[in-house]
Amino acid sequence: MNLAPAEVLDAMMAPVSCPTLADICRLQDAIAQLPQHEFVVEHTFLPGQYLRKLVIPAGTLLVGKRHRHRHALIVTGHVTVRTERGMVELLGTHVIDSLPGMKRAIYAHADSVLITSHLTYETDLDKIEAYVIMPDDAALEIEGETK
Repeated sequence: MNLAPAEVLDAMMAPVSCPTLADICRLQDAIAQLPQHEFVVEHTFLPGQYLRKLVIPAGTLLVGKRHRHRHALIVTGHVTVRTERGMVELLGTHVIDSLPGMKRAIYAHADSVLITSHLTYETDLDKIEAYVIMPDDAALEIEGETK
């Protein structure tokens, strides 16, 4: 299935206003067929904290990775993003409390910046990714419960 970016955005926004993980994974599969953009990623290491900054050009649709741990997501610009409350359009600067297991779909209406902040003393990017990222099909464990 080959979709134009506008068709993918329409599919992301309707009829599902609160997409599930499965919906976002299907979107990820669909946009994988579109031309891909090489993102500029900036890594910052502070004592006990790793920050990942991603610059997103206007008109870009992306699906992020699923995270194992609660962390901060800082968004600056104009985006539509999947949150725990469903799809939300954000303008300006926002700090999102990103809960474990969340996988986000994000569309940039204007040039925007995303920064994730993770608590770790690790500085090796491969080890950080292994610690932070979880597979899309992995069960989510919170306080001993599997969801």
